[in-house]
Amino acid sequence: MTFQDYSVAIGQYSKGDILGFRTARFSTSQNLTISSSITNTFNPSYLLCTAQGHYLVSECSQQEGAALIFVPTNSEDHQVKLLDGDYPCHLAISPNRELLGVAHYGTGNFELFALKAHGIIGERIALLSNQGSSVHPARQQAPHGHQLQFIPNSQQFVTVDLGIDTLSFYEYHESNAVLSQCLVMPLGSGPRHVAFSQDGKFGYVLCELDESLHVIKRNVQGSWQLIYSTSAFPEHINHEAAAAVKLSPNNRFVYLTSRGESIVSWFELSDPAAPAYQGFVSSGGEFPRDLCFSPDGKYLMTANQHSDNLALFTVDEATGAPTLESVSDSITAPVCLVIY
Repeated sequence: MTFQDYSVAIGQYSKGDILGFRTARFSTSQNLTISSSITNTFNPSYLLCTAQGHYLVSECSQQEGAALIFVPTNSEDHQVKLLDGDYPCHLAISPNRELLGVAHYGTGNFELFALKAHGIIGERIALLSNQGSSVHPARQQAPHGHQLQFIPNSQQFVTVDLGIDTLSFYEYHESNAVLSQCLVMPLGSGPRHVAFSQDGKFGYVLCELDESLHVIKRNVQGSWQLIYSTSAFPEHINHEAAAAVKLSPNNRFVYLTSRGESIVSWFELSDPAAPAYQGFVSSGGEFPRDLCFSPDGKYLMTANQHSDNLALFTVDEATGAPTLESVSDSITAPVCLVIY
């Protein structure tokens, strides 16, 4: 058997003396063995890893210092850029590595920044805001931006707003972004995240509040329409707590996490327009906020926030079924993961 080492970046909610995110390595020969270094950042709720370094956001209010942070590779110097919004919760980088987007849950707005040489964060080129509300009496009284995601094979990105049940599509260029379409999701569904197929023709939208999975499709003119809807967790009750949606690296399966049930469900995509439910497994802990794949697709890892652990699964290439291999405890409140 051939063993391989992987690097993993872990975002953690701050608790006690834990402040920051960890960069670590684990070896498949030793299950999940992590020796970590910690960079002091308050509530790094989302992160990205590139060859130039790590990007992360500090999830707090603007008054408390909500910030976008760049940690260059092999350097102790950090770039900190204060943000114009409350409780940033998601980051994305454009395919050409020239733009970086931030979503703010608290204020419901989105920021778009230029990226300069060596990954340095440049000037802000767009501040995008939504207005309105939806039908959930407690959680949809105002906009709540949950994701900004760039779409493969296009000059588009989408913003996902849980508070107003809307996906907003923009055409982007070097120095501006122009709204091209608003797609309203079922009222009260609360869209959280969308994952796109590698060809950029299909999007898989996970809605947090009604725990549903929706397929959107781009037509030849570049507009998007909702074409299919189903339960994200068909064998379970709704806790209004769907969290992560990720496609396998081979684009054959889509995986979803339920924080309320502490499970991972998965769907097969032989027909990309109609995902076929395959089953579910325990997330290996409690309240799985995120999941990620190793680049080769052989491993899946979950971040179990309330049980303070990470769980490592092998993935069957033919069926997509995850099998729990090991659990790493004493990882305080993990909320975001990247294996690279």
